[in-house]
Amino acid sequence: MKKMAVMIMAGLVVFAFAGTALADMTIAVTDFRSLGCQFYLGGAVAEQVRNRLSEEDGWIVVEKGQIAAVAAEQRLNLSGLVDDETAVKVGNYVGARYVIVGSVNGMGDTYTLSARLVDVETGIGLIGFETSTGEGEEGVLDASRVLAEQIVIELGGSTE
Repeated sequence: MKKMAVMIMAGLVVFAFAGTALADMTIAVTDFRSLGCQFYLGGAVAEQVRNRLSEEDGWIVVEKGQIAAVAAEQRLNLSGLVDDETAVKVGNYVGARYVIVGSVNGMGDTYTLSARLVDVETGIGLIGFETSTGEGEEGVLDASRVLAEQIVIELGGSTE
């Protein structure tokens, strides 16, 4: 019975989310947290995601500067944002329906890029994304493009 309830709830989340993907939506992408790697990689990966999402018709991507201005005004610390509660606050302040938060994790030559989509209205993380590269820091750009494409496809956008 418990499994059935979980499956029904998961189906409802996917169904509700799929309907939204077809409509106009506003998405905020915070800079990703950098763990075990150069600090600038988190911002670079988030920028790749922002750029790819902004190519979709009807999708509004909140600019990094707007997010930073609101965070400063509300005295929110976005440094390495991974907390869903803070993501929801940021999303509400900038008028976003969804916020994407994530991290870049470096261990030796392996870099793993992780992201999740948070529904601003409910505060629930709807779906997670992950990709990795074994090519060191040089492979992060290509991996960030793969991550961005995964997100676009899952949100019902066009494929390149």
